[in-house]
Amino acid sequence: MLSSLRKFSETIIAKFFILLIALSFAFWGINDFFRSGYSNTVAEIDGEEISFNQFLKEFNKIVKNNNIESEKIAIKKNIHILAISNIVSEKLLKIHAKKLGVFIDDTTIAIEIKSSQEFKDKEVFSRTKYEKFLLERNINSKILEEQINKNLKKKFITESISGFIPNNKKVSEIVLQNKINILYEDFLRKNYKIIINEKQLNSYLKDI
Repeated sequence: MLSSLRKFSETIIAKFFILLIALSFAFWGINDFFRSGYSNTVAEIDGEEISFNQFLKEFNKIVKNNNIESEKIAIKKNIHILAISNIVSEKLLKIHAKKLGVFIDDTTIAIEIKSSQEFKDKEVFSRTKYEKFLLERNINSKILEEQINKNLKKKFITESISGFIPNNKKVSEIVLQNKINILYEDFLRKNYKIIINEKQLNSYLKDI
C-alpha cells in the first residue's frame, strides 16, 4: 500500500494536484481555504467579530468560577447567554472608549491602586495588603490592572451619560448605581449594531 502511494506521489498527476493545493493556500490563505461555507463567528459588533474561541473562554471561566458541575448543566442554566452578554459588554466598552479617545495609562492605574482604601494601612499604601488581596482572590497583578482599566473607562463613559438620571437623595446608592448600569448598557447597545449568530452558536453548543 505504502509503495503504491510513493509511486503515485512521483507521478505528474500527483505533482499537479499538490501544486493546485499550494496555489489555493497562496491566493486565499489557509484559514479561508478551510472556512469555505463555514464561519467561526458567533457574534458581531459594528463589524468586529466575536469568535467561538472567545465565547468558549468566557463560558468556561464562568463555569469554573461558579463551580458548575458540567458544561451541559451550564447550558441548561443559560450560562452561554451570560457569556455572550459579557463579551458583548466588554467589546462595547472598548469600542466606545476608543471612539471617545479614552486611554488609561499605567501611571493612572498605579495611582488608582495606591489611593484605594483596600490596600491602605493607617492611610498609607501597604504592599502586604495588596499582595494579600491578590492571593485571596487567586489573581495576579495583571488581571487586577486590566479590571481597573475597564472600571475607569466604564466610569468615564457612565459619568458622561449619567446626567440624565436625577440624583435623588431618597434613592439608595445601590438602586441609583443599578439605574446607572442599566442606562450605560442600554446606551451602548442602542448605539452599536449587534448581531448574534444564534444558529451558529447553537450548532457549537450541541457538541459541548
